[in-house]
Amino acid sequence: MEKAFWDGVAESMKQNDHNYFWVVELMKEVRDELCEMAPQSWKQEILEAIDLDTLSEVLISESHDMVFLGKILEYSLVTLQKLSAPAKEEEIKKTHKKLLNELGEISQAADRSNDSFILAMIKGLHFVLEQIQELKREISKARIRMMEPLIKGPAGLEYLRKAFENHYGSSSDALTSLPMTVQWLSSVKPSGEQEWEEHTDSLSALPTQHTSSSQGILPFTTLRTGGSVLVPANRSQVVSLSPTSTTAAGNQQPECKGERLDLLVRLGLLRLTSGIEGLKLETLPETLKLNLSRLRVVQAQLQTIIVISTSILVLRQTLLSENLGISPSEMENLVSESVKQLSELLDHVEDVGIAEIIEIISVVPDGGDNVVDAMKVQKRKEIMASFLVKSLQGNDAVFARVSQAVYLATRGVVLGGSGSWGRELAHKALRRIGAAVLTRRVIEAAEMLIVVATMSANIHGPWYTHVLDNIN
Repeated sequence: MEKAFWDGVAESMKQNDHNYFWVVELMKEVRDELCEMAPQSWKQEILEAIDLDTLSEVLISESHDMVFLGKILEYSLVTLQKLSAPAKEEEIKKTHKKLLNELGEISQAADRSNDSFILAMIKGLHFVLEQIQELKREISKARIRMMEPLIKGPAGLEYLRKAFENHYGSSSDALTSLPMTVQWLSSVKPSGEQEWEEHTDSLSALPTQHTSSSQGILPFTTLRTGGSVLVPANRSQVVSLSPTSTTAAGNQQPECKGERLDLLVRLGLLRLTSGIEGLKLETLPETLKLNLSRLRVVQAQLQTIIVISTSILVLRQTLLSENLGISPSEMENLVSESVKQLSELLDHVEDVGIAEIIEIISVVPDGGDNVVDAMKVQKRKEIMASFLVKSLQGNDAVFARVSQAVYLATRGVVLGGSGSWGRELAHKALRRIGAAVLTRRVIEAAEMLIVVATMSANIHGPWYTHVLDNIN
């Protein structure tokens, strides 16, 4: 996109009418950016040095005045150098000198032709604007470093709360100033009590000691055919989660105690990130807009878990339907290896298609035959692909069941915390769809939601309370 833009600017200058509009606009951007970053006392000098009226006259005259252009670019670069950190001064000087030498060579080599003038101007403007963006990034980092002591701890919460109030008004105005937050909490509040009861019932159903039965093998009913997949009763064969293990955030996140505000914010975040449609800034509650990137990461993680879980289901169904006679331990090994490869693929490759997923999950034992029938393999891939495509449709029963299992698993951690209770609830929900191996991924996603919920409740508590007190 960036290359196309600069190519378009160059092309407009090469046309018969020599349209220099974009050059003037870009130079204006350079001037305005410098004025914004520089001290007030510098601004008049910047405005005089980068004189847009004179630049327009020079361009219209088609005199190809490289000296004038060079002076403007050199002034811009020297100003940037003054604004930059002293530690980078030598590096910046070398870079700027190299550019000015290149522009001089371009001008001399082409004997001041229109093409050389355009090339020099585009190259110079592009470089200066890149340097400006780099400096702005450095300034932002420096500001963050300066503010770090302030935004940590109670003082930081107060700072963020005050900033939110300055933007949206006091908590007493929340019903009118926070329409998306009101809509969000209104959608969660009616079912909050029911979901909490379901959660506490699930906790009550857990064994006193969070360990598995030692009776060997438990039957697991598949979603499609009613056949049985044998799942080890000793869950450590599938997923290893010690009670003292730390998670993505570095420590265990707290459980919800059922307090109204905390409960509804946690559930609301879970609902948002469990949606199929991608989260957008304009539809996000005002209290969560600064957390858009974090919530998108969680949403992507949950969707990845659904895709992997459904793919595992397709693999299990294929192994059963082909009557390959493999043992439960062999099946679990195949599932684990497939999950590992799918995770690697989905985590690092954008726009993964069904074909790539099928290539991973279609590698099944050949029943002892050294020569695998190519037609049989192709037929298997086609059947698996058809099954997977159908099962990933929003209106499909398999998709609904897998999505619900992932939702319940995540809810178990979001409400139960990332300690032993939450982990056990997540494991139990995923085991119903044969995806217990993904428990750790669910915990990591849920932990991020707990962190966001806790921070938001601490910062926006007064606004949330006012809204909840005034909606049905």
